[in-house]
Amino acid sequence: MPDRTLPAVRARFLGTTVDFHCAHPRDAGHLRYYLDDHLVPERTCGEAELSVRLEADGDGCLTAALGTATPKRVWWRTPGGPWLLYEEWGVQARLPSPVPPFGLPPLRDRVRLRHGAALAAPDDGGRALAVTGASGTGKSVVVAHLLRLGWRFVSDDLLVLDRRSRGRLYYYGRPVGVRARSLPLLPWLDASLLAGAPCVPTRWGSTWMVRPQRLGRCAPADRPYRLSWRLDLARGDRFTARADGPVTRVGWDPHRHLAPLLETCAQLTGGGSRHAG
Repeated sequence: MPDRTLPAVRARFLGTTVDFHCAHPRDAGHLRYYLDDHLVPERTCGEAELSVRLEADGDGCLTAALGTATPKRVWWRTPGGPWLLYEEWGVQARLPSPVPPFGLPPLRDRVRLRHGAALAAPDDGGRALAVTGASGTGKSVVVAHLLRLGWRFVSDDLLVLDRRSRGRLYYYGRPVGVRARSLPLLPWLDASLLAGAPCVPTRWGSTWMVRPQRLGRCAPADRPYRLSWRLDLARGDRFTARADGPVTRVGWDPHRHLAPLLETCAQLTGGGSRHAG
């Protein structure tokens, strides 16, 4: 198998350089958009510490083949080693996406992943809030509003936690998913902020993948953050907020309870910073 058919998309995660090899320019463009905060010049000297190859049968465009039965494959290797098959699938992949490659060596020995979003507190003290809950509970709506209120983006949809230091997490600059059904909750998010953002079909309807810099400020990418609070969301007919140490468990309907939810978030920074893992 050849190492590349297009120039590699080179990115760096937590000091680890990764080359993504694509067989189709659409896949390379997709990666450059999603990984914009982590890109490094393609001519950066030295061999990458990890290489990932994306391919699909037919015209070779994995992005276009997503959700179809077209066979798709992901390979990986470290310097001096052979290409190893990470996964081959048709309609539905079984393993976590290798973009970002936190589940591959050497990164998998440093971090563990959880589903959720994270924001750094407005006081710039290195404390972070994790927003967790099942898909569809309004995590990205909360992220968008808190960014507008001075919190700073750390990650969306993925918590990148230090495997060796409990309560420490890291920046991952992927786009924020804004669903069409959530737009009434974000009246300030006009067409200019959505312009150029890819709109992809999901089981929740059309979703715009918006770069976080369009929604607010991003936290510095080169420092760890202390996980001080966790907001755990669930859908409910009435608003409830129950504090369990640093974890606040909230039942809410995003279309009816946005104001009390944001007030709950505003109260967190005055309540200490115990670990919220």
